[in-house]
Amino acid sequence: MSHPNNKGFTLSELVVVMLMSSILIITLFVFTSSTINSFLKIQAQGLASSRLSDSSFRVSRVIRGSNYIEVANQYQITAYAYFSPQDAYTSKISYYLNGAEDKLLADVTPMTADYPIGTLIAAQKKTVVIVDNFYKLSGFPAFKYYTSNFTELSSPVSDLQAIKNININLYTKVYQSTATDYTSSSVSVNLRNRKTNL
Repeated sequence: MSHPNNKGFTLSELVVVMLMSSILIITLFVFTSSTINSFLKIQAQGLASSRLSDSSFRVSRVIRGSNYIEVANQYQITAYAYFSPQDAYTSKISYYLNGAEDKLLADVTPMTADYPIGTLIAAQKKTVVIVDNFYKLSGFPAFKYYTSNFTELSSPVSDLQAIKNININLYTKVYQSTATDYTSSSVSVNLRNRKTNL
């Protein structure tokens, strides 16, 4: 009496195949998830760095073109300069941290003519966010001031005419909720051409 060939899978074979498939799927999921998270983190860091570099360049361009500095301390600088290339006259520009110290702002008050001839137009004052998610890193001020010999001036600076070089050091959080992940940008500004006879 002959027995027919059983061409189906046994229960134990199905269990083994399901276990192996589960292991492969979990491994693939973990690898894919890790890769996506790494990519998103690199993308967020790149975006934060790019925005901060743009902000640093903008601040340095304004300060480099200033013809008078009125206030100079670690987290505030007030100067008279052109805020935008389209400006007809200089404005009074004050960079400072907001009350929560998580944004670098700029108060821009236009003038009727270039400083020191013009007068301030207080009604047209505007506040611009320069760095959102600013990270105040202890021991690393946003603004450092130096003489022509690169001797650091103590802040707040009392002899404003002694300022010839400024280091602008800005920091921002990569993720708003995580304080440990941050990126930085540093720019050195030379003020040797600043007018001192006003």
